Amino acid sequence: MAGLRNTYIPSTEAAEILGLRPYGIQKLIRRGQLPGEKIANRWFIPRAAVEELAKTYVPKRGHPRVKRKYTRRGQT
Repeated sequence: MAGLRNTYIPSTEAAEILGLRPYGIQKLIRRGQLPGEKIANRWFIPRAAVEELAKTYVPKRGHPRVKRKYTRRGQT
C-alpha cells in the first residue's frame, strides 16, 4: 500500500497542485488530458502525470460574464 500511495494521489491533492477544484480534475480526466482511475468512488491520478501537467498547465476561469442589456418594454 505504501508504494501505491507514492505513485497515485487523490483528486483533491492533484487539484491543489494544479490550482483547481476537484471537479476540475474530473473534467480533465474525462477529456483525456489526465489519466486517472476511479477506486471506491474516488479518483486517483498518477503523481508523475500531475507533475508533468503542472509544468505547462494554465488554469482558466469559466466563461466570461456577459453584461445583459436591459431595456424598458412598451416605451417607444
